[in-house]
Parts: sequence; structure tokens; C-alpha cells
Amino acid sequence: MNKFDEDRARKLVKQLDSAGINCGLFSIEGIVVMRCMGEPYTDTPTMFDEIVLQNAVALNLLERRKFIVSSVRESAACELYTSKANR
Repeated sequence: MNKFDEDRARKLVKQLDSAGINCGLFSIEGIVVMRCMGEPYTDTPTMFDEIVLQNAVALNLLERRKFIVSSVRESAACELYTSKANR
């Protein structure tokens, strides 16, 4: 991984850290999306692609965590990548 790729991975994690502790990242169709838990939860596309997310994981900046999303009607689990700095 070159310096440019590492800088982009760190920028992604910095953006996640600024969003708060109840937020995580996942990838859909190659685009990284930030999901922040709440009622209702919000999904926000980022300017990063899946390679940047994989680079952040490879740099050991992110970890996979399971979240339970529940409401009056249903409950579901999702796995998101969260910042290790916020633990």
C-alpha cells in the first residue's frame, strides 16, 4: 500500500470518528456507506470506495462489530466496521 492509499484510509477513519460512537461503515456495490444507529438509523454514502475500507482494515484501524437494530415492529442485526480509537 502506498502513502496515498494509507492517507485515504486514515481520512475515512477520521470521518467515522467525527460522526460519533454509534456509527459504523459497510460497503454496498463498491461504495462505503456510514450507518449511524438511532430511531430511525441513517445511511449516508461516503466519497470512498470499498478498497479504501479494506485498506483501513488492513492498517488495523477498524474492527467488525455486530449491532442490533430494533423497533416496535422488528429487530435485526447488522455488522459494521467501527473505529478502534472509539473503543
